[in-house]
Amino acid sequence: MFAESARPRLVREHPNAGWLAVGAVCLGAFMGQLDASIVTLTFPSLQREFGAPLAAVQWVSLAYLLTLVGLVVAAGRVADAIGRKFVYLQGFVVFTVASVACALAPGLGWLIGFRVVQAVGAAMLQANSVALVVTSVPPRRMRAALGVQAGAQALGLALGPAIGGVLVASIGWRWVYGVNVPVGCIALIAGRYLLPRTRQRSVLNGFDWRGLLLLVGATTGALVAISAVSGLPVPAWFAIASAILSMLCVAGVLWWSPRVRDPLIDLSSLRPPAVSAGLVGAFAAYLVLFGPLALFPQMHGATLAATGLVLTALPVGFAVAAIGGARLLPEHWDGRRRERVGSAVAAIALAALALSPMTPSWSFGCLGALGLGLGIFIPSNNAGIMSALPRGKSGTSGGLVNMSRGLGTAGGVAVVTLALHYAGRAESVSTAPRIAVIGLLAFAVLAAATTMRSSRAVFEGPSEQEESSMTVSAAEPVPALGARPDETALAEVIACLRRAMRRAARAADPANALSVAQLELLSCVSEHPGIRPGQLARLLRLAPNSVTTLVNGLAAQHMITRAPGDDRRAVTLTLTGSGQEAVGSWQATNTDILRAALADLHPGWQHLLSAAMPALDELTRAIDTRTDPALQTSAPGLS
Repeated sequence: MFAESARPRLVREHPNAGWLAVGAVCLGAFMGQLDASIVTLTFPSLQREFGAPLAAVQWVSLAYLLTLVGLVVAAGRVADAIGRKFVYLQGFVVFTVASVACALAPGLGWLIGFRVVQAVGAAMLQANSVALVVTSVPPRRMRAALGVQAGAQALGLALGPAIGGVLVASIGWRWVYGVNVPVGCIALIAGRYLLPRTRQRSVLNGFDWRGLLLLVGATTGALVAISAVSGLPVPAWFAIASAILSMLCVAGVLWWSPRVRDPLIDLSSLRPPAVSAGLVGAFAAYLVLFGPLALFPQMHGATLAATGLVLTALPVGFAVAAIGGARLLPEHWDGRRRERVGSAVAAIALAALALSPMTPSWSFGCLGALGLGLGIFIPSNNAGIMSALPRGKSGTSGGLVNMSRGLGTAGGVAVVTLALHYAGRAESVSTAPRIAVIGLLAFAVLAAATTMRSSRAVFEGPSEQEESSMTVSAAEPVPALGARPDETALAEVIACLRRAMRRAARAADPANALSVAQLELLSCVSEHPGIRPGQLARLLRLAPNSVTTLVNGLAAQHMITRAPGDDRRAVTLTLTGSGQEAVGSWQATNTDILRAALADLHPGWQHLLSAAMPALDELTRAIDTRTDPALQTSAPGLS
């Protein structure tokens, strides 16, 4: 029922198969932001055609946002179990069909209902877009690929007002929804033939319906309260009750999730600072990104055309930095340093905007710089979150990122509206926008603060609760620490860990015909395309004959291609699309396999391994440096 179709062999074996998949995902990213930035332009036309007040028309946008943010994590969780490509493509079907229904809606109530259905499809798309990008490219290309996807979103955001204005003025508001149909059909065909097949990696042991209800209550209450601040005409008691409901549901999620076998949100996965601080950074960054889009149309003294031109600088700057971020900053910089630079540029741009005369020319330059900073920060921050979470749960991880984006989008409008409202009471009209910019600056500083999180490795060892629940494996005796030389005990624990990893790998994917040695070889070739067999043998610490046997077997399965080297005396190795897909599947469960292998060890072994980690790092670097100096210069990508 949930079978996924494989890509054609021509696509699968193409050297740029991963980037073709990223391009297919970008179509969905572009369409989602195009729709989000167009819809508000239809409000005056809807009021005239249906004779409805603005308070009722606003639910066309709010109902969509409430449904999207509430369901995006659940859509990712389901996709992790039954296949991300399947859920993603079905999301296009739902979104496109709902767009047709919206274009033909006979009344405002029908339109709001169809927008809810459209949001269900959007949740299926957004939850899996990041996950499909992550699983389609090698880890070292993840940040660049996420930058391209973010650039497509910025392009949709930039073109939305222009396209929407032309459509509404020339052929009517219904074509704002009709424009999604051809884009959706093209994206559906591209996804069918360009996206990799994602195998089932986890079993859905009873869906966590209570967790979903609590999460929907938390996000809905928060968004209604935020929208009330932004001008949604609801009674004050209703807004306060919504905020209280949100807090109670958050407490309910914290209480319920540890007590269920397969929770919607695994709270332990949020424990690493890279995840918790990264999600806060995503919320703050998207708030800062969407805040100016709500601020400048409310400023006086500029024409509508001038305001639109000024606002274009923000998404254009974002797209330039997100797509070309690797060229704007030194290539050897890690994600953390890029996040710090991006958040600093964004904060400086907002500070300059607050101190400037806020004329169109000044605003254009400051917003362009703000877009550059956010375009550097957001892809690196998102890549850090996805790297810190198990890749086998990347659908859920992508859902969390997009939930933070939805809340940040609504928060940006609320911060600007609240600042203008209260500043306008006591200050002049020209001062109120500066107060709003200062409010956005505070969240830019918050985003910068999240980059100061701990830089410890992902492996931190088991917690006390996990350690107490571990049982002694009969196959592995408890080590008698101190009864033998340290190097002997360390060699034994490493051998024990490798055996445990092989057992965990077979348990995680018993149908996989590839051995662990073949998967490790494919992973190494993925990280170092163009490597030679001799260099591969030294990197993997294997005999040359063993590497030759492995390479021949993988070449027969069309997972590796061999080509003559520059000197025509030795071959170089690169992966085909099938090989990349196998590596992606292996890496999707690698973190889970390592955790299972560590859990299979006795606590005594774990203590010894944890204590030896610093020494192992130094030893590995020393061996890599002394083994073969040519290793760092002969093969592309080696460092």
